[in-house]
Amino acid sequence: MVMHDTKGVIAVAGERPMKKIVWMLPAILLFFSSARAKTVDRIVAQVNDEIITLSELNREMAQIRRELAAKYTGDQLAEVLKRAEQQTLDGLIQQKLLYQKAMELGFNANVESRVSSYVQQIMKENGFTETDQLSNALEQQGLTLRDFREQLRKQIITNDLIGEFVGSRITLLTPEIEKFYKDNAAEFTTPEEVTLSEIVLNSDGDDRAAENRANDLYKRLQQGESFTALVSQYSKGPTAGKGGGIGTYVLAKLNPDTVKAIANLKDGDISRPQKIKDGYVIYRVDTRKLAYVRPLDEVRNEIKNRLYEKKFNPELQRYIAQLKENAYIQIFTEIK
Repeated sequence: MVMHDTKGVIAVAGERPMKKIVWMLPAILLFFSSARAKTVDRIVAQVNDEIITLSELNREMAQIRRELAAKYTGDQLAEVLKRAEQQTLDGLIQQKLLYQKAMELGFNANVESRVSSYVQQIMKENGFTETDQLSNALEQQGLTLRDFREQLRKQIITNDLIGEFVGSRITLLTPEIEKFYKDNAAEFTTPEEVTLSEIVLNSDGDDRAAENRANDLYKRLQQGESFTALVSQYSKGPTAGKGGGIGTYVLAKLNPDTVKAIANLKDGDISRPQKIKDGYVIYRVDTRKLAYVRPLDEVRNEIKNRLYEKKFNPELQRYIAQLKENAYIQIFTEIK
């Protein structure tokens, strides 16, 4: 239920969802900025028996404001900031609703031990051996250890609720996994690659002589002479000083004439001399890596994760819409 005060209230039902509602447990120390409100703090929204203050909103908006100010100016900046504030406020409302429901249903049981485990995990990942080290790092980000533990506590409780009432309702059937695999086969295919070296012979205005030299070198190579030695003696161009090495390329992206010249050649094979703009070239296939299609069993979990992510946000928004419908929500205008 959305209440409107006499000053006018923005309705919360049907607004654009936040990009990301579910918090992720930090692997490194990244926290919200602690920008201080320049105005007297006040209430900007009420969610059932809880309130959201202007200072809370400003903390969430601090980094967003900096990023938007770097991209926009003037009226355009004012407009995008207004939308960002509305979306951010809606995100805070959603967090309140989820946390309230989680507490109501008792998802806070035994949470303190899990918070302690996560704190220990974060200390280990950041190389901290003493709690004071973590506290000092948090203080640099404008947080106390107590505040940080409370953030983790709310995060764990809320995620448990979402797992129970959102994640558990998402089904992934074998046919849709197989269809995704078939429809996106290119994403699971490693294209054919070749590593090439070359001997380049310039015609210097005499194509016949250049052709004869190229054919002679091809025979010598077929008889077992060193490709690298012949490169150093005869090859011209930028690759001559590095043994003729051109590099590794996806076969499909090579010049069609080059692809034709090395067709069916295996590792170490030499191509026949090929006419180029200013002379002739002989290629050596150093290595050839054939195209490889990853089997379904190898990518099944990857596909499941992608399908899950695709279904997750709509299901989450459906659940949040239910919470909003049954909640007392009052949003005050003139956020600034």
